[in-house]
Amino acid sequence: MHNYIKGFAWLSTLLLALSFQTAAQQNFKIAKIEFEGLKNLSLDEIIATTELKVGQPFELAALDNAAQRLVDSGFFKNVAYRTKPNGDQITITFIVEEAKVATSRVIFDNFIWFSDGDLVAAIKRDVPSFSGTAPDNGDVVERITKSLQRFLHENQIEATVSYMASQDNPGSTSQEHVFSVTGIPMPICTLHFPGANNISEAKLIESSKSLVGNDYSNKFVSLFAVNTLFPLYRQVGQLKATFAPPQGKPEASATCKAGVDLTIPIDEGLVYNWDKAEWSGITGLTAQELNALLAMPAGQPVNGVKFDKATKEIQKAYGRKGYLLASIRSTPNFDDAAHNVSYKMDVREGPQFRMGNFVTKGFSESVDKRLHERWALKTGDIFDQGYSMEFSQKQMNEILRTMFLERNAQNKPVPNLKWDNKIDRTGLTVDVVLELTN
Repeated sequence: MHNYIKGFAWLSTLLLALSFQTAAQQNFKIAKIEFEGLKNLSLDEIIATTELKVGQPFELAALDNAAQRLVDSGFFKNVAYRTKPNGDQITITFIVEEAKVATSRVIFDNFIWFSDGDLVAAIKRDVPSFSGTAPDNGDVVERITKSLQRFLHENQIEATVSYMASQDNPGSTSQEHVFSVTGIPMPICTLHFPGANNISEAKLIESSKSLVGNDYSNKFVSLFAVNTLFPLYRQVGQLKATFAPPQGKPEASATCKAGVDLTIPIDEGLVYNWDKAEWSGITGLTAQELNALLAMPAGQPVNGVKFDKATKEIQKAYGRKGYLLASIRSTPNFDDAAHNVSYKMDVREGPQFRMGNFVTKGFSESVDKRLHERWALKTGDIFDQGYSMEFSQKQMNEILRTMFLERNAQNKPVPNLKWDNKIDRTGLTVDVVLELTN
């Protein structure tokens, strides 16, 4: 019996060789492969990673390589093994300490000639444990890249496989392993939207015309569908419309050589009508005022895009009453039987701010005086976040008109006006600074 350790110590291969010297004339076969220390990982998948098989002849080099594969996989912090001969049979026991390894989904971005099943099968030849995800460290990503590259060459596709780590969604902390084909053109030529009904396929094609001519990317098309096409459904009340993964396949026609035929299946879902909004946490504005800002007619299809804009207008309305930190969390409650939706509107108004000082910089004494005379918000008044814009539109042109005309006559550039709100979260005040810069 002999121990071999990776990750925290190495034993000389010579010592292992000497331990078998007395059985130099005997050929061992692997009788059993065991693991100690596995907690979360699949035994079958990890055995597959070693590339050792029960019944095959035992070789020291193969065992050494198997241990290295386990270390390189990124799944283990430490790896050791021991061997136990019994006649012409030998049992191999790996002693492992699992690492805290994050795994992420693998995306095949534009392998338009193959199904995902074809690509998974190709990868399994080199990475037997592959099941659609890969660790975020270790050498598995590199092995997948090499496997896909070989698969392309086997199918006489002269292109390069590239890799990048990408966020799952904008703003997300999780990532994806994205593998792409580069080096050959893949212009999108034709579009199909099976499942389109309430919104016609013709309208969806027209809305997607910016895709045509661009190289196909599964990830980009998926984001395009969510960011550009889904709002069309939200406008007509189909708030649960979903898009299946895009399907790109080669197209060879007179008008599109070496192009891509793109299909984006759609499940439009129900049309939901507006029921009501249920408000909580409100003191600065009344439910009637808030409902008026939403402007959602009862019994009519919900315009989700209008709803989003209305919630921003509500935040502005709170800002005009000094609630600069107000936030709104909306939670839909769907009634599929009645085709209705209501929203729980949780408002966190935060503290109410008051006007601090009105500070002007860079103006002449006379202009400075007129600005302060016209500025209506006095120290201690409830702060109005929209007042600066109103003041700029209604008062500034008249006050600064003479100065602008003089600078124009002298062929001097129009000066820049810079507004700045300096918020004091401790004193709950806001100083407004207006600066003239050349």
